[in-house]
Amino acid sequence: MTQEVPAEVIASLLLQPPAPEPGAVPRLQMVGAHITGRLQLQYAAVEIPLSLVNCRFDEPVELADASLRAADFTGCHMPRLSADRLRVDGDLMLAQLVSGGVDLFGAQIRGDLWLTSARVTGDGSGFAVNGPQLRIEGGLYAHSAHVTGGLNLWGAQAFTIEVTQARLSGAEERPAFRGDGLQLVQDLLCTDLLADGGGIRLFGATIGGQCWLAHADIRSTTGWAVTAPTLTVGGGIYAYGLTVEGGVNLFAAVVGESIELTASTLLPYHQYALRAPGARVEADIKLDNATRVAGNIDLTRAEVKGTFSLIETAFSEETTVGLHRAVLGALHLESLSAPPATLDLSAATIVAITDATDSWPSQVALTALSYQALHPTMPATDRLSWLHRGADYHPQPYEQLAAYYRQLGHDDDARTVLLARHRQRRRSLPRLAQLWGYIEDAATGYGYRPGRALLWLLALITTAAIAFAAAPPQPAQSNGPPFQPVIFALDLILPVLDLGQEKAFTPVDGTTWIAWLSSLSGWLLGTTVITSLTRRLTRS
Repeated sequence: MTQEVPAEVIASLLLQPPAPEPGAVPRLQMVGAHITGRLQLQYAAVEIPLSLVNCRFDEPVELADASLRAADFTGCHMPRLSADRLRVDGDLMLAQLVSGGVDLFGAQIRGDLWLTSARVTGDGSGFAVNGPQLRIEGGLYAHSAHVTGGLNLWGAQAFTIEVTQARLSGAEERPAFRGDGLQLVQDLLCTDLLADGGGIRLFGATIGGQCWLAHADIRSTTGWAVTAPTLTVGGGIYAYGLTVEGGVNLFAAVVGESIELTASTLLPYHQYALRAPGARVEADIKLDNATRVAGNIDLTRAEVKGTFSLIETAFSEETTVGLHRAVLGALHLESLSAPPATLDLSAATIVAITDATDSWPSQVALTALSYQALHPTMPATDRLSWLHRGADYHPQPYEQLAAYYRQLGHDDDARTVLLARHRQRRRSLPRLAQLWGYIEDAATGYGYRPGRALLWLLALITTAAIAFAAAPPQPAQSNGPPFQPVIFALDLILPVLDLGQEKAFTPVDGTTWIAWLSSLSGWLLGTTVITSLTRRLTRS
């Protein structure tokens, strides 16, 4: 039979404990008691440890502004624990607690806070576990805890926090886990966590060690599932197998190691699956190994000193990966099961890019992109498809790629790229300029295919020589030189030469127009060759 104990008896024993026997350490311990009345210890200074294990309280426990040596409420059932500004010299044990709420605003715990397997269900008026500005010199351990109504650690400080295999449920107006301004010396462990209703908030939090979100399932229907603008993590964010419904917001976050979202599922909030403009990551960002991304990725102005890895990643339709003005050590874009629709690399600085043709998005913005290496080294004809995926023509990507090929000693590939640049530019010119461009292209490939000029010249000379051999012109003077069809054709077609044949003979009948066309073609060909070669010789 459960023994009933009035709460005032417990308070009296704590405030005026009997003198201890010699060699004994005084403490108050009860197991399985039914405590009637309200245990009121506000502002009390209790000098002996308190242990009430597996007890059932009829009314809330009042510990606000109290000072305790140590307190153990393991397995207790109580309507509420009100302990704002409580001070505990040792551990506060709330493991397996069943309660309608826990208030720890401004509490100070010099040991550890244990919420392992606790069941806390709020009444909807506030957070179920409310601990803003909580100070814990040790750690907060909430393995397998169930908190319905949200966990509030706004501005709290602790050595470490472990909320593993736990379930946190928020509400529309509050997150499941609020840690704005949270400061941890070591790790935040949220592995195998289920957080729904309002997601996780870590705005401006500082985590000295690692942030673990492996196999966590975090959902929000009203905002970001994980929102952590200006978060600072001394180590990395490791979230293998993470499922997020509501996107991840790491705006201007600073991460000392890597962000690994490997084998994860990222569903968006306001079209963004991952938003981290201005973030700084000292190592890698990994969204590989079958990670599924159903929204946009925004890394505008981000700095990633390692590799941004998109390998075997699946993107939804119309997804944009934005790297505008980002600085990356490397970009890996390979073996994508479903490429994004758009990749924005404009004004980005990337040391090395590793990609594959089957992983290129349908649109790639490359304006002002700077890189040092491309892997693998593809022929220019393959890389041109990469350049042509831009929405508008810009010369810089072509010049950048040509310079890269020249650096490798692939001059033919460099010329192919620059020729493609002129052809692409030609589409934006007025029609008359386009016509002249076609002539330059056909004649000499804008100066990058000078052998074409020789072929055109041979074709014109051969055609003219055959025509005038079949219908020789009449001599202009009786004592002139003998007629030579090839020399006569050269004299017509090359205006800079004077071989004496054009002045000595006059075309007759139908060959007059052949002579006129030959002279005009020679003038056009010569002008085009000179213009193209001058452009090529004067180009840096």
